[in-house]
Amino acid sequence: MRNIPSVLPGRLLIGRGRWSDYRQLEPFHYRPGKPATSALVGVVRYIPPGAHRADSRLAAAAVLSYPIPSCLPRRKALAITGSRDDELRFANRHIRTISRVIVHPQFGPLGLSSILVRWLCNHCRTRYVEALAVMGRAHPFFERAGMRRIEPESDDGPIYFFFDRRKRFQSSLGVAT
Repeated sequence: MRNIPSVLPGRLLIGRGRWSDYRQLEPFHYRPGKPATSALVGVVRYIPPGAHRADSRLAAAAVLSYPIPSCLPRRKALAITGSRDDELRFANRHIRTISRVIVHPQFGPLGLSSILVRWLCNHCRTRYVEALAVMGRAHPFFERAGMRRIEPESDDGPIYFFFDRRKRFQSSLGVAT
């Protein structure tokens, strides 16, 4: 786990978590139920001043999952052609999906959701990270984390967010993408 700069007294640490961490914050998510799969859980922990790591509190958790079989915005963003089976094989090999991001209400205004999404994108082993979010209209944390926003075709559809690790890496090296 590594430190996150914060205005809070004490320390915020970000790193890998466990399924039990997600379950602890699950009641605060607007969507009931758990994600169908889990490839990686990321967490932010708060350690009050003078406390030890063992006395930390869970401030945020996010789940990176395996992708859904077919997704029209994904097909468009990546110019995927072929059958649904072809898309699924490609997606399972090259894409992970952010399926949950939960910040404990006491830590809400600190920007932890963007920090956690950025951490997931940087620690994912696949080239692409995606997210579908209806709440994306109200909370721009996916964009703040560096994901590209793709508007839905309908006014009430979820917004598709997309992150290409290779383009980000090339851009940071000054290579045109």
